[in-house]
Amino acid sequence: MRTKPGRLHSAKVRLPAEEQAVVDEFATVIRKHRNQGLAALARLARVAFDLSVRAKPPRRDKLALAMARGLEARQQLAGAEGGSLSSNEVASLLGISKTAVLRRLEAGRLVAWREGRLQAARFPRWQFDRHGRVLSGLERVLTILNRNQRLDAWGKVLFFLQGSLGNKRPLELLRGGRVEDACLAAEAYVE
Repeated sequence: MRTKPGRLHSAKVRLPAEEQAVVDEFATVIRKHRNQGLAALARLARVAFDLSVRAKPPRRDKLALAMARGLEARQQLAGAEGGSLSSNEVASLLGISKTAVLRRLEAGRLVAWREGRLQAARFPRWQFDRHGRVLSGLERVLTILNRNQRLDAWGKVLFFLQGSLGNKRPLELLRGGRVEDACLAAEAYVE
């Protein structure tokens, strides 16, 4: 039953404030993505919540919990450093056609992940500088990363956003003009 806007309570159980905060967080995620066709996310969030309340999850639920953590990590990566752009938005930003943007993606000169039923490409905003150009050195680093066939788009995004050389993320290295250092980090990453 609903008590206050944003506060969900079970008709059978009253939850302590800390557990209610978890319920509210999951409810917010589910409501946020309800209209985007992400039924799987809602199901995994429910399973993750169920698992977090139980003392020992059954073995079959461990995979569902791992999938829920993976989805959460992807959401964090997708929203990092300004979120993402559609292929139309990137085309407008770069002053080229959508087809040209998708050709760059297929050639490995940009990074993007696919999402939704239509598998639309989403491009991390951080790969473009404040002047609307591809970040200097990005293509060189992607050339190195693309040598590892097992590395998917999320692995590439993770590379740019994780700590690397001297606690500097490869993205920060590129922004600071340290392309060679970013390339060295990429070489180590694909090994």
